[in-house]
Amino acid sequence: MGILEQSGYIDVSGRAIYGTHYLPADAPLRAALLLAEPFGEEKRCAFRMLVRLARQLAARGVAVMRYDASGTGDSAGKHGEAEWRHWQDELAAQIALARELPGKPPLMLAGARAGALLAAEAASRATATGGCLRALILLEPLLSGDELLRDLERRQKIKDMMSGGAKNAAAAELWSAGQAADFGGFLVGSAMAEQLRAAQLLTSLAATPADCALQLLRVSGAKNFPPAWQDLVAAVTARAGSSAQVIADKPFWGQLDYYESDVVIDAVTDFVVSHIG
Repeated sequence: MGILEQSGYIDVSGRAIYGTHYLPADAPLRAALLLAEPFGEEKRCAFRMLVRLARQLAARGVAVMRYDASGTGDSAGKHGEAEWRHWQDELAAQIALARELPGKPPLMLAGARAGALLAAEAASRATATGGCLRALILLEPLLSGDELLRDLERRQKIKDMMSGGAKNAAAAELWSAGQAADFGGFLVGSAMAEQLRAAQLLTSLAATPADCALQLLRVSGAKNFPPAWQDLVAAVTARAGSSAQVIADKPFWGQLDYYESDVVIDAVTDFVVSHIG
């Protein structure tokens, strides 16, 4: 099956948001999937794999929509001025756009790393914003916004030590002063940090409609889920039609070069196709 790729901008509250749609070129739509990508450097690392995933799904009759949140990629705004609440509005706008696709195909959400937090929050509001979701896919999700902030600070400290340069001011001090903290060229403003602290994956999942199937993928060399994921795994596997799986592979979001994980791409594709009906 051939695919068609279309890119362009939509306006969300005065912000020009750039996105790309991957569509089957010569067959009816079987489903639509919205993809929320990782944050900062992880987004760059995961880029090729997520594009390949989008193209593979489009070849199976699934419309996939990828986009750059405001302050990132080709969308309007500055990274240091981006806000989590704006990113939620932008994902909601993409969902509204997907609901207008020909034939109104069943809708799914997928999020990788911090994008999983974003997607789960959107899924928790699905009923109030125009209808249910068929499925929510969580690719190596972060459990909270606090976890994202801690991870960014940890990585920056390692970079500072390796470079031998002067240490950056503590992020908490900068945010208290209303300034942005620099994490390897990706600025996080005080508003973003404050809003991230309220983001909790389990809280969002608990509010997600019960008929929304969940897929949880952990990508690791270990055979088992980490102890911190115990409640998350239980919440996922308690739902009919849901699955939680550990995939033995390199972290697609954390390699120095682009890394395309075939096993992750295939696992997501199989799950999506199995829930199209």
